[in-house]
Amino acid sequence: MGNRKTLSPGPQPELPKGKRRKKQCLSTVEIADSVEEKSPSHTLDADSNTKNKGNNTVLEIIPVQEKSLTRSAGKKLLVLDLNGLLCDVVRGFQDPRDAHIILRKSAVFKRPFCDDFLKFCYERFVVGVWSSRLKENVQCIVSGIVCDAQNLSFCWDITRCTTTGYKTIEDKHKPLVLKELKKLWNKEEADLPWQVGDFSPTNTLLIDDSPYKALCNPPYTAIFPRPYNKWDKDDNSLGPGGDLRVYLEGLSVADDVQQYVREHPFGKHPITAANPSWEYYKRIISRVERANS
Repeated sequence: MGNRKTLSPGPQPELPKGKRRKKQCLSTVEIADSVEEKSPSHTLDADSNTKNKGNNTVLEIIPVQEKSLTRSAGKKLLVLDLNGLLCDVVRGFQDPRDAHIILRKSAVFKRPFCDDFLKFCYERFVVGVWSSRLKENVQCIVSGIVCDAQNLSFCWDITRCTTTGYKTIEDKHKPLVLKELKKLWNKEEADLPWQVGDFSPTNTLLIDDSPYKALCNPPYTAIFPRPYNKWDKDDNSLGPGGDLRVYLEGLSVADDVQQYVREHPFGKHPITAANPSWEYYKRIISRVERANS
């Protein structure tokens, strides 16, 4: 069974502020189904580690750090997705013996070098997780695959995404949601551990495998790597010398994120006027701009 963890059902508790929750032994039962981007069509308003003790899984909820961060630290803000970047969530997987986490109808496969990659990121950047999945599923995935989760500055889920009322071009049943970085820059959540003005387009990078998520962000503030597939046994993108690791090594010492991304394209192309579906995306941009005005 390896490192597979099967976590408890039901929503996870709100992360505490200023103190650590008591450990709780969980029985080995399956958790609620993983559903991505199924939310009401409006903008709504969330870490943990797991340890083994005997035959039980111990889920330890760890609060996001509350210490104040300042721009003088010189670190850039790195916003990480989960599925496709740190793991592969496979729905309806029939033989989940190698999975790291089991959700009721999905198996979560942790990406090679994930722990080492995260430790590298913690050293070089201010790091947060932002997924477009349901809150309880985000917390369970974070608890199972994210090492030293107390080093995350935030852990956001679909409730912090912007809903558009549109569907993705790739899947007409899948709501198209956005990750608007201005919510981080403007500190729209009071518990974000920095001040307004600490982060901006010049020192923030979003990493997500879906270019449409960055549709309304300033240009060159995101990269879109090809998604991780658990069948790729030779994947080393997150490891020492891997393409994403090397890219971020350069970014960490660059003067300006936007200039670096512009001069060093990586992964999928961003959505621009050159996209064959630009007219569709223009309508989405206009709707979001009207809602924000």
